[in-house]
Amino acid sequence: MPGLKRSLSIRFPTLRFRAKIMLGFAVTLALSAATMGFAYMGFERVSAGVGSYRQSVAEADLARNIDRELISYRSLARYYVATGKEDDAKAALAAEASLKDAIMASMKGTTYPARLEQITKLEREFRAFTKIFAEIVRIKDESAQTAQNRLVRSATSMRYKLDDLPSNADDSELQSIQFGAKKVADQLQSITGAVNTFVVNGDKTVASSALARLKFADNLVKGITSQNERITQGGAIAESW
Repeated sequence: MPGLKRSLSIRFPTLRFRAKIMLGFAVTLALSAATMGFAYMGFERVSAGVGSYRQSVAEADLARNIDRELISYRSLARYYVATGKEDDAKAALAAEASLKDAIMASMKGTTYPARLEQITKLEREFRAFTKIFAEIVRIKDESAQTAQNRLVRSATSMRYKLDDLPSNADDSELQSIQFGAKKVADQLQSITGAVNTFVVNGDKTVASSALARLKFADNLVKGITSQNERITQGGAIAESW
């Protein structure tokens, strides 16, 4: 109908922004599941070596030391793989060093060739697993940091675009555009904080909270409407993300 202005909904790349956050969480969670499998396989081999060693040696105290340190290392390493926390990684690496010391002490205290062969085999299995665990720590740290950096940059870019919206609004729409943009910006700030927290502690409830806030922000963006075509064109610029 001539003269009638149709309300245009601002188009923001909320789906692409959401996809980036969900991809960051998905990569971290998938990595945790995969590395947990590697950890279990590695521990099975080390544990098997311990069992063989204990059956063939008479140095009971040395065997018990290795057994005790292995239990501690296994528990702490698995816990780190599940949580991804830096402090848990440090605890697991400290336990790894203690287990290494126990194995080396047993090698020095064993003189019978057959027994020494068993403990030497155990040491090789342990050394192979420490390389796997070191790679787990490195990959988890790098992937989490990369996801965090990308998400923070995306959120910052979107906040800038939200700040520009009121400058193109008509006087009749200015208040509602400002209010809507501020509500979205507040949610972006909360989402960014949740993402940073998730990277640090790997808490699944934090990830769920961030995704819920992201959906709410998506709805807020869809709720911002304007009769000014310049604003809708400005919103479309963000599709280059």
